[in-house]
Amino acid sequence: MGKRGQWKRWGRGLCEGWSIEIGRAYRGCVVKRQIAREPATWEASINTTALGRCLDREEAMRRVEECLENDMRLVLHDWTLYTAGKGK
Repeated sequence: MGKRGQWKRWGRGLCEGWSIEIGRAYRGCVVKRQIAREPATWEASINTTALGRCLDREEAMRRVEECLENDMRLVLHDWTLYTAGKGK
């Protein structure tokens, strides 16, 4: 098993995916989808919320990473507010 906070590959061929976990709060995934006679696509998601389909894995992973980074900025900001309020 890979370390937390790093992409991990699972499956092979037509059943391939990559996952990244940030603590127990976030799980990002990209999953390969192949429909007959169409090019393969990669479905991106965070915590089972769909982020869309991409034509290549790297693009799907970037989409997940961008959303994770934006969400974490908000979480860290709100956490600062929360901890400051607890001290009052």
